[in-house]
Amino acid sequence: MATSVEFGTTSVAKKALMAVSGIVLTVYVVLHLAGNLLYFAGPEALDAYGALLHQNAALLWSARAVLFASFGVHVVVALDLYMRKQVARPISYGRYERAASSLGARSMLWTGLVLLGFVVYHVLHLTLGLAHPAYAPGRVYSNVSVAFASVVPTVIYVVSMIALGLHVSHGVLAMTQSLGLTLHRDRLRALRRLSVVLALIVALGLAAIPITALALSFTRGR
Repeated sequence: MATSVEFGTTSVAKKALMAVSGIVLTVYVVLHLAGNLLYFAGPEALDAYGALLHQNAALLWSARAVLFASFGVHVVVALDLYMRKQVARPISYGRYERAASSLGARSMLWTGLVLLGFVVYHVLHLTLGLAHPAYAPGRVYSNVSVAFASVVPTVIYVVSMIALGLHVSHGVLAMTQSLGLTLHRDRLRALRRLSVVLALIVALGLAAIPITALALSFTRGR
């Protein structure tokens, strides 16, 4: 009995930790979207934004440290909770009838794994430039335009943004529940709608950038 209580308490604590790290990541994604949308304002605006971010190296690396720590915690705890769930129920249902739930809720593990791979690729691609065909430090607009001048990286990003949208659509709701916040049914319904709207804005906004860059590269090639 004590072991069961300890197991439950540990799981609750880890879900809370996952929720807090999820909040940090969600805030970052929204801010990242706001900055990246400057791509549509042209080279000067986006390059100026990039220069602004790099003005204070200590602040930049502190933010990155918090971000990567949050990401690491989120991934490790998510995998740990998944394994705990598998251990708690090692034998699958003889007959399983799916309860009403969203696609985002049912695909959290898989979208999470897609996003894990995407983050590694994104860092190598547009942060460090190691997987970029012609990376030039400080030339953010050019780096983005060149990066998505071909179909493969564009498809990778668009698929990853679909995964991000699905993850956020359920993640916002899950974070609220993991932190123990009890909401009235109407507020819960409103939060569910808000999470879907936020997911659509994030996914469509971030996916629009590589799609636009690819379209512009085809236009220039004609």
